[in-house]
Amino acid sequence: MITRIRIKNYRSFVDAEVKLRSFSLVVGANGSGKSNLLRFLSLLEDAPGEDPLLGQTYPIIFEPKRLWTFHTNHPIDNIGFEVDLISTAGQNYTIEAHSEFPEEKLFLSDVFPWEEASIPWFTLNPEAISSPELIISKATVGADGSGTAQVLESLKSGDREDLFLKIEKSFRQYVPEIEKLSLRTVDEGKKQIQVRERGLNELLPATELSEGTRLILCILTIIHQERPPPIILLEDIDRGLHPRLFEYMAPLMKDIAERHNINILATTHNPYLVDCFKDDKEAVIIVEKKDGVSTLSTLADRLEGLDYDSVDPDDMPLGNLWFSGLVGGVPAKITRRPEK
Repeated sequence: MITRIRIKNYRSFVDAEVKLRSFSLVVGANGSGKSNLLRFLSLLEDAPGEDPLLGQTYPIIFEPKRLWTFHTNHPIDNIGFEVDLISTAGQNYTIEAHSEFPEEKLFLSDVFPWEEASIPWFTLNPEAISSPELIISKATVGADGSGTAQVLESLKSGDREDLFLKIEKSFRQYVPEIEKLSLRTVDEGKKQIQVRERGLNELLPATELSEGTRLILCILTIIHQERPPPIILLEDIDRGLHPRLFEYMAPLMKDIAERHNINILATTHNPYLVDCFKDDKEAVIIVEKKDGVSTLSTLADRLEGLDYDSVDPDDMPLGNLWFSGLVGGVPAKITRRPEK
């Protein structure tokens, strides 16, 4: 699990540093740099490399020469990153890479317990989640949510039906109208997700479910995969979800991340989701941009510098405190010009 990250001269970041929790919520105005943070992390993934001395291949975490898209207003000789990690064995690592070493290779398999790992960046599409799919081996959920049916089928028909049952149990908890989760065979041998809904005699294909219901199922499938990725990046996690579900979903993802020693980072603009972090304010990352440069800080940091004579954070919900602009990370107010 990554506990700290420092990014130097990448896209809108010049020199930004922030602590990460097992589940971190990323907030900020449109264009502030939230996606650049996720984009950077998505590039720290395995790629095939070859050791010329040993003549063998191995997984690597980072190749600086393929990563950087420099900040246009700053010199490119000051680029690099630092990452603090805790391995699954409880060991602490600090990984650094800079432009002076363009061929440097860092080993992800030294930190995580499997040989191959990648860091997917999810922007989920309900249509992709509900579409019929051909069943393949070694299925994973794709960036748009495709592959959800493939993963569910491989778990249910393989030797990890326990994980399928956990997904089904959580799914029924978040959507009480659902009584059973299953898959049906459609044209050309494809499988499609279907559910039995309370009060209905016929099974419903996933295409008949609401967007929020499909997104919930996909997120549950991602985090319950047999080998979840070392970092899970979710864009606009609250899309289509009812605010009442946040108080259940946030603790679930935190628990999954801690149990698997991984990171989950999710972006949002929703103050109700921020409310779920009142007991872990360091888990809320605020991204701001000024003069083209993005900065990173935690909500806990911002609260330490708050003028308590003007406002007491305990007097308002955490989401309202952020949404009000008192701690930053919101768009500037637009002043409407009077009509002539």
